[in-house]
Amino acid sequence: MSERPEDGDNPSTDDDLVTLLDQVSRLVYGISFTDGLFPAQWVALRYFHDAPEPARTLTALARFQKIHLAPVSRTVSTLVDKGLLTRRPHPGFKRGWLFDLTDDGRILLERDPLRQSLSPPIAAMAANERAMLGRLMKRIITHMQTGSSDGEAGGEKTDGTPVA
Repeated sequence: MSERPEDGDNPSTDDDLVTLLDQVSRLVYGISFTDGLFPAQWVALRYFHDAPEPARTLTALARFQKIHLAPVSRTVSTLVDKGLLTRRPHPGFKRGWLFDLTDDGRILLERDPLRQSLSPPIAAMAANERAMLGRLMKRIITHMQTGSSDGEAGGEKTDGTPVA
């Protein structure tokens, strides 16, 4: 990474920003090996905690993560075996299942390493900084998932100029 001034208000080069995002992703991945769970298992617990009931399915989790069903199925089966999720018949689909957090799953999620680590610095941001961070992260995620970005995300064109 090229040298940067210590002042956080000075703009970074594209390479600097890519390196910073890489560092964040590595830190997030690293702290997600906690309490006997792997990162994908934490993602599944968060998903089933936050998702509305009709979306608490294997297929919906796989779509959310943009990955194949097989690894999602293994992850969820492990969480059921660990007693962190329960499986019940889906009322709308004969062969479908819905998944719910158990009490142990909810207790464990209270120690979520990602939320514990990232919540304090995010809470310390001004509201406009949090809103901007959210817009920018969504733009990056959209681009990475689809190969394109929303050209007018957050009222700005992809080059950062305001939409007229």
